[in-house]
Amino acid sequence: MILTEGPTEVPVAHTLPQEVRAALEGLPVTAPQDLTGARSRYTDLAVDQPGLRDRLVAVASSLPGTPDPATVRVQRHDVGDFTLPRRVGDTVAGDWELTFPLSDSEVDGVTAWIGGRFERVLDRVGTGLLLPPGSWAWVSPVRGAPRYSVVMGVR
Repeated sequence: MILTEGPTEVPVAHTLPQEVRAALEGLPVTAPQDLTGARSRYTDLAVDQPGLRDRLVAVASSLPGTPDPATVRVQRHDVGDFTLPRRVGDTVAGDWELTFPLSDSEVDGVTAWIGGRFERVLDRVGTGLLLPPGSWAWVSPVRGAPRYSVVMGVR
């Protein structure tokens, strides 16, 4: 298995973003803690619906790693929500982490340590971001529309 850090193409079915949004409707905002006790602000959902979880895992099946279904999470960042800087592996089990957006944005995305420098990757449906263990990543306060993304561990 050879995984390469950075942006990668992932096949996202055109109906998947709507499916995920429907699953998130009405859920309360959670505030996950990082290792220092500081709190990010976004809605975090463990995907308990087997059919939806399988569809999300299938997105990663084209990659040379093995996605871990137990680690699949969907995150919704409303305008003003954010994720504090964190190290890959601190919150999602797996050797690597795959995150991919379910919405497009000209202003919002993920900032991550890629290729020896911090790089901002704007949200584009169909573009995932593979991060090795120990990499730093965060989501700055969302400025556009609500941001939907999937995060999972890949071994």
